[in-house]
Amino acid sequence: MVDVIPKHIKDAWDRWNIRGTIFLSLTLQAFLICFSPLRKRTPRRHLIIVIWSSYLLADWSANFAVGLISKNQGKDLKPDDPPQDKKLMALWAPFLLLHLGGPDTITAFALEDNALWLRHVFGLVFQAIAGVYVVLQSLPNSLWVTILLVFISGTIKYLERTTALYSASLDKFRDSMIQGPDPGPNYAKLMEEYKAKKEARLPTKIVLIDEPDKEHRPKKLEHPSLASETKRKELTHLEIAQYAYKFFNTFKGLVVNLIFSFRERDESIEIFENLEDPEEALRIIEIELGFLYDALFTKNAVLHTVLGTVSRVVASGSLVAAYIIFHKISNKGRDFHGADVVITYILFAVGLVLDFISILLFLFSDWTCAALSSLKDDPDEPLSWKDRFFNWLLEFRKLRWKMQECHNKGEHKCTKEGEKPCIKEGDDKCSMVHVHHMLTTPFFFRRWCGSINVFNFLAYATKKKTKEDPRCRR
Repeated sequence: MVDVIPKHIKDAWDRWNIRGTIFLSLTLQAFLICFSPLRKRTPRRHLIIVIWSSYLLADWSANFAVGLISKNQGKDLKPDDPPQDKKLMALWAPFLLLHLGGPDTITAFALEDNALWLRHVFGLVFQAIAGVYVVLQSLPNSLWVTILLVFISGTIKYLERTTALYSASLDKFRDSMIQGPDPGPNYAKLMEEYKAKKEARLPTKIVLIDEPDKEHRPKKLEHPSLASETKRKELTHLEIAQYAYKFFNTFKGLVVNLIFSFRERDESIEIFENLEDPEEALRIIEIELGFLYDALFTKNAVLHTVLGTVSRVVASGSLVAAYIIFHKISNKGRDFHGADVVITYILFAVGLVLDFISILLFLFSDWTCAALSSLKDDPDEPLSWKDRFFNWLLEFRKLRWKMQECHNKGEHKCTKEGEKPCIKEGDDKCSMVHVHHMLTTPFFFRRWCGSINVFNFLAYATKKKTKEDPRCRR
């Protein structure tokens, strides 16, 4: 019988299938943690398609690798089979559980993915069972302590992802915004008086007062920072992030069609009307939308809780401890194959580096700056060292613009702020060119792409090709 697949290809597959899929899974994890945040910063479809493909392949490759390891652990090796380090491969299975937990920068690609949180719960259970099966098949194993620590780290990471999906599912998102009825502080006393008067057979009636019309509503007290004498004060970068965080927690229910009271609406209107610079309003909305994106598509909302922070410390500490224990094991080169030992070190190294990147993104995110500081009642109160540090961090992400003249031929020339560029047409003629503000904020410091695609019907009808740079604004 003629083999469709040549024997040398089959042998290469049998020897490298597990190692190859593990490298693929590791590469996808590194790609996603570095490039998935670019979804907010670029409108390019090709890059978004690559991120989407990597997001789908990441789960598939990890699941496939776990299946290959469990299959190889359960069979007896024949003399002509390639050598397999069952004890060392038992350590690789918990790493794949770590990969299934996914990076912090992406948990879902679309809102519909959050509705699949229950599927991830079952996936966590079955992958944990598969990991335990692989470990049991390798016993007795001198690496059991290292395996246990990596297993703990992987389980926590997978739980973080499942919790993030559950919290961002629309039903749970709505339930988290709906608060229980608040009768007010005088409700108990009122009902006691009502009951006493009823028992005394006195004429008693409870009257419900409707919500007043807008023109008859009482004037809400202004925030001290927005008082008339300090109205012209510009907001700092930290205050903008704090207002954005405040409005995010207030109005995130708009995603699930919740209705808000006039007090919440009036408070936001009042704050926006008292801003010194209209650009500050756009910056608040920009950061607020960033918070909303993170809550729906990343782990940020879960990690920036007490339980989430503690779980991340335990997961990272377990991974570091596992690496130290594995590194101190003697005779690794004699007990295991050299290539497999190198692969294990690569798994540890990349895992620790990605964990370190996640910690940096966690510490220097807008969430941390806004959650660990609060708006001051006195605008003249000096900033603490913590607030000054957060304000300095947020300054790196501020919008930076340059004056730029755009010529008919698509040429660009940057000028200094306030200059009026012109083109000499003769001795006594000087015609102005179009002047724009060019966005020059470094790409990785932007919170979004900085451009909005629009449709120009006149340009379409005349088949005119516009060459205007998307970073320009009029």
